[in-house]
Amino acid sequence: MLASTGVSAGTGLLFWVFAALSVRPDALGVAAGLVAANAFLSYLTSFALPYAMLRYGSLTTGIAVNVCMVVSAASSVLAAVVFAGLAPFVSPTLAPHLRGIGDIALFAAAGTGAALSVLLDNLLAARRRAGAVLARNVAAGLLKLAPLGWLSAGDVRGVYLAVTLPALVTALCVLAGLGWLVPGYSVFRVGVDPAVRELAGFAWRNYPGSLLSGAPQFALPLLAVNVLGPFRNAFFFVAWSMAQIAYLVPSVISNISLSQGTAASAGLLAARSRRLAFALLAPVVAGAVAVPSLFLRWYGGSYVEQAATPLRLLMLAAVPWTIVILVQSRLRTEHRFTALTGLSAAFCGLSLGLPVGFGAVWYGDGMAAGWLLAVSAAAVCAYGFSRSRGV
Repeated sequence: MLASTGVSAGTGLLFWVFAALSVRPDALGVAAGLVAANAFLSYLTSFALPYAMLRYGSLTTGIAVNVCMVVSAASSVLAAVVFAGLAPFVSPTLAPHLRGIGDIALFAAAGTGAALSVLLDNLLAARRRAGAVLARNVAAGLLKLAPLGWLSAGDVRGVYLAVTLPALVTALCVLAGLGWLVPGYSVFRVGVDPAVRELAGFAWRNYPGSLLSGAPQFALPLLAVNVLGPFRNAFFFVAWSMAQIAYLVPSVISNISLSQGTAASAGLLAARSRRLAFALLAPVVAGAVAVPSLFLRWYGGSYVEQAATPLRLLMLAAVPWTIVILVQSRLRTEHRFTALTGLSAAFCGLSLGLPVGFGAVWYGDGMAAGWLLAVSAAAVCAYGFSRSRGV
């Protein structure tokens, strides 16, 4: 799973490097906003089913898998249509790119691909078929890099579709072979059975906490394009996307803990997960903080100048971010959904309010500083929640 994350992050990083060299910063900023909108809507309409799939994926029937797929696909399409209709009011910067039927159809397809790929990856992880997850991410990464030679200076759509559509293509390929990967699975089995009820119950109880905890990470890039404008957003997004690679490490580790842990072993798993995450993150965070130009030089001189401070601040936030993510995973494993919702609500309020407020005054630097301050405060709260039952 870590190798799969590394491949996805590495190909994504390479894509944005070449995109930054090929298109204007304002075009890159708009494309990044469309990608962020897809990611946010996908998470908003996930209904915590990916977490339920991690938790119960090793036990789910083909019926439960199909129900999750249908719900995710239908909600993704509906969310895309609603967002496109409201875009002139909620995201004027993106509205011109969501006007026609073709634009909306592609936007809906990209969102559906994001939702299905996460569900399938989590199902296969729970079933201990991480090799298939790695193969899907390799294929998606190669498809993402394929159109780089055809990007032009103002090609917003080309950048956006190159990032988003490979997830849909590879998810459909995995779905076609799911009968071989998951014995007994059939795409034609639908309905309601005890496995569906158990999975749905976990998802429903977990949804408020997961929505609040994930909203900042997915909503902030979408807000940034409106707060900063397309040009400044390009520099913030480059720093943000690089920091997300570091943030993925504790996220993957927490997902593995959720899929394999029990309430009795949650404390021990949390301690081991924390040590592993910090060991993997320490050299990357130290390098990015000390010499950000080492990471940004590939994007060009303007990115080294404009994105260095945001990158430093966002990478520093990886330390408190790790604490927050691992405590949330422990609360899910222990079924402490009230505590999870309380922690996530505090995190959501801080990590949306502070970056937006600071960003309106100090632009990208302020947005990154607000994020660091918010995640640090949330980590203090998370530590308190974890100590309530001992670590």
